[in-house]
Amino acid sequence: MDTTALIWIIVAVVVVIAIIAVVLVATAKGRRERRQHAQHEKAEKLRAQAREADLGARRHEAELAQARADTASAQAESERAKAQAAQADVDAQRRAADIDQHAADAAKRRDEQAETLRKADKVDPFVDGEGRDRGASGGNTRSDRGAPGHNDGPER
Repeated sequence: MDTTALIWIIVAVVVVIAIIAVVLVATAKGRRERRQHAQHEKAEKLRAQAREADLGARRHEAELAQARADTASAQAESERAKAQAAQADVDAQRRAADIDQHAADAAKRRDEQAETLRKADKVDPFVDGEGRDRGASGGNTRSDRGAPGHNDGPER
C-alpha cells in the first residue's frame, strides 16, 4: 500500500478519534448531570424512607407511652381500690366495735332495769319474792307490766 493512503487512513482514524473525543466530552456533562440527578432521586427516596421510619418509630413510641400511662392508671386505680377497701374494713371494724359497745350498753341497762325491778319487788309488800302479785293491791305489778317470763296480757 502506498504511504499516502496509509497517511489518509491514519488521519481518518485520528479525525474519527477526535470526533469521538469531542462527542464524549460534549456528552460527558449531560451524563454527569443525569448521574447526579439519579443520585439525587435515590437520596430523596432514602430520605423519604427515613422519614417514614421515623414516623413509625414515633408512632410506636407514642403507643408505648400510652400503654405505660394506661398501666400506671390501672395501677393507681388498683391502689385506690385497695385504699378504699382498707378504709371500708376500718369503718366496718369501727362499726362492729360500736355495735358491740351498744349491745353491752343495752345489756347493762337491761341488767340495771332488772335489778331495779328486783329491788322494787323486795320493797313492795304486795309482791312475793319471785315477783308475783299476792293479790292484795290489785295494782300495777311487774307481771302487769310485761316482765319477762310473765303473762303479757292487757293492763287491769
